[in-house]
Amino acid sequence: MSVLCQLGKPRFAKPETIQEYGQLRDVMIQSPWVAVDEHHFIDLVARRGTPFYGCLFNGHDLLTEANGQQKNCWRQQTIVCLDFDKCEVNPIEMTTFYHASGKTPWFTYRTFSDGLTEGHSYRLVWRVEDDLNLTYDEVRASIKSLAAPVAGFADKHSMDASRLWQGSRKGVVYASNSVAKLDLRSLL
Repeated sequence: MSVLCQLGKPRFAKPETIQEYGQLRDVMIQSPWVAVDEHHFIDLVARRGTPFYGCLFNGHDLLTEANGQQKNCWRQQTIVCLDFDKCEVNPIEMTTFYHASGKTPWFTYRTFSDGLTEGHSYRLVWRVEDDLNLTYDEVRASIKSLAAPVAGFADKHSMDASRLWQGSRKGVVYASNSVAKLDLRSLL
């Protein structure tokens, strides 16, 4: 199976300035969607440092056509993530928690920030069911619902459906290609 997404170029570190983030974001939003094999996507993100969006954009220039807001050119969600920074719970325990609750992540990877401070920094990633009828606000509410059981651990900014996600070069902690896609509508 393939993943329809918007990818950046592989990186060795996350952007360090707001300007660098902005340039990366603008290039990626206006880039065409790509279909990438699931295994290749995991490799690109967790081992090669490739940034990605968990949603598809209409490709509009944010400054002229979307009033400067990503959500105004958001089209559909294909992937959702929860981000954990400096977390006292390790990534295997968090993945196991979600598995036990019936919401097994597709994969989990350590972020560029992992090991730089005390605690664990990692990301849980889910493929989601295609649903062209969900709105941006409904997707955001679904992500908040997904994070609710671990409130206080998940980064509040990871609830943004149009967030730019940084890859890593620290590798995969967990991956399963047999896991079912997450139905965001069931979380509303």
